[in-house]
Parts: sequence; structure tokens; C-alpha cells
Amino acid sequence: MSTIFRILFSAALLVFGIMFLGRSHANAAPIWALDTEQSQVGFIANQSGADVTGIFEQYDAKISFHPKELSTSHIRIEIVTKSVNTQSNDRDKLIRSAAFFDSTSHPKAIFESSNFEKIQEDSFIAHGTLTMRGVTKELDLPFLASVDSNNLEASGETQISRLEYGIGSGQWLDTTVIGEMVRITFAVEGLVK
Repeated sequence: MSTIFRILFSAALLVFGIMFLGRSHANAAPIWALDTEQSQVGFIANQSGADVTGIFEQYDAKISFHPKELSTSHIRIEIVTKSVNTQSNDRDKLIRSAAFFDSTSHPKAIFESSNFEKIQEDSFIAHGTLTMRGVTKELDLPFLASVDSNNLEASGETQISRLEYGIGSGQWLDTTVIGEMVRITFAVEGLVK
């Protein structure tokens, strides 16, 4: 009798284990392939009292996200700093230089999430870190996101101090010409992989 009981108990454990693993897999946040034609990562800085908008033409975004699966969601965005485009060759050359991004020594800026917080129905905060010029600091990235079975649309904006990341040395430490605070912006669209 005890042998039959052990066999039945083992079989029950196996069935529950399979059900649990299947449910965990089903509840994992989906991975999104970005539509690069419709997606954009950039910034807005203040130069001589006027806003200057820049975009990064090269970046790699690994996004696994679903509003109902925040615990398994994750974002990692690697931006190629030399791909900056502000519609001015002279300004872009300065931004790539050692005084600002130092794109030769620090070719990438990286944001990586650690966890997510739901604020309202379609409003979230990605808590994580931003690394630029070898400096890593915690960063909260508020964003709006809508997800259906196959499509993701998300956009967000946050503000950083460029000086905290060592961006702008020498004469550029003065914030009269180029403001200290820079807004980081993104708008992405993706299809489920």
C-alpha cells in the first residue's frame, strides 16, 4: 500500500510541477522587437536659452515588458554615443569630443532597469541605472506604455544633470551657454518576437 501511495504522490508532484513551470513560462513578459523606423531615442538640451533636440541614430534595445508581468519585465538600452545627431556637424563633433561624451573612450551610454512600478493604468516608472562616461547613477524613468497581444507603444522622459556624469569639462562647466539639466526622451514601437 505504501508503494502505491508513493507512486501516486510522486505522479501528483510531477503533474503540479509541470503545471507550475508552464504557468511561470506563460506569465513571463514578452520580448519586443523594435520598429526602428517608428522608434527614437534622444535628448533635449538648452543652448543659449533655446532648446536643442538631438537623437541617437544607433542603439540596441532589449525590451521584455508587460503591464501585468512587471516582476519579469526588463529593459536594457545601449546607445552608441558617436551616433548623436543634432542637425549641426560642428555641435555633433563637440558633443562626441573628450569634453562631452568622449565617444572614443566611452562609446556607449547604457540604461538598465532593476524593477518597475505601476503608477496608473498606462503609467509606469522603470527604476534602474544610467551609465555615461564611466559614471553610473540610479535613474527613475517615468513612461507611458500600451500593450496588446502583438504590439507595444511606449514613450517617456526624464531629466538628468549632465555635470553629474562629467559631460562638459573645462569652459563647458559653466552652465550659462549650455544648461546643466538635460531631458532624455524616447518613443518606441515594437512587435512581439
